Amino acid sequence: MLESELIIFDCDGVLVDTEPLTNRVLARCVTQAGWEVDTAYSITHFKGRNLTDILADVESHLGKELPSLIDDYRKQMYEEINTFGVPALSGIHELLDALDELEHEAPHRCIGTNAPLEKARLTLGGSGLINRFEHRDGSDRQTMFSAYEVGKWKPDPGLFLHAALTMGHDPKDCIVVEDSTAGVTAAIAAGMRVIGLADLTPVDDLLEAGATRVVESHHELIDDLKQG
Repeated sequence: MLESELIIFDCDGVLVDTEPLTNRVLARCVTQAGWEVDTAYSITHFKGRNLTDILADVESHLGKELPSLIDDYRKQMYEEINTFGVPALSGIHELLDALDELEHEAPHRCIGTNAPLEKARLTLGGSGLINRFEHRDGSDRQTMFSAYEVGKWKPDPGLFLHAALTMGHDPKDCIVVEDSTAGVTAAIAAGMRVIGLADLTPVDDLLEAGATRVVESHHELIDDLKQG
């Protein structure tokens, strides 16, 4: 399933286990604004979406403008990341090792995230993953792509199309690894195959969004590579 020219990894919930932390903080900020929601609600309804769209939902629900909500969320989120750190998702280092050890030429890989690059670099650096996306030839070509660069957030396909173009690959030759329905929808719209990672998002939701295949951990993909 991982046979491709380029593998595009989402960041939060695919490379690093940020989703429990970020959704806990988001739920707290929304509750403080006047709409009482818990982490489970945030995961189900907000995960993987653009913050601007989430803000619009919250403002519509409360019937008032909340100009400081996004800034409050980001401030508290960075404080929690700096205090508690964010671990790499289970099995991701082993999966990247397995890809590096392929007998044929390993596919290119990059990151496509809705998050700002500042946040991605912070979480990836703390989990030992940021260097895993450097080019083997030592070049400094870009391998981290943020929706904030292109002004298009998942479920819009623009981010993934930009990443494929920059990396020099046709979308049909790319595979995306995603944990959110918004990310799966974006990849399908970009004409790419998608592996859905059902960690916090239910399997059925990922399949309904169009995932080519759904796994419950990176270890399933490692097994595929070893058997292949």
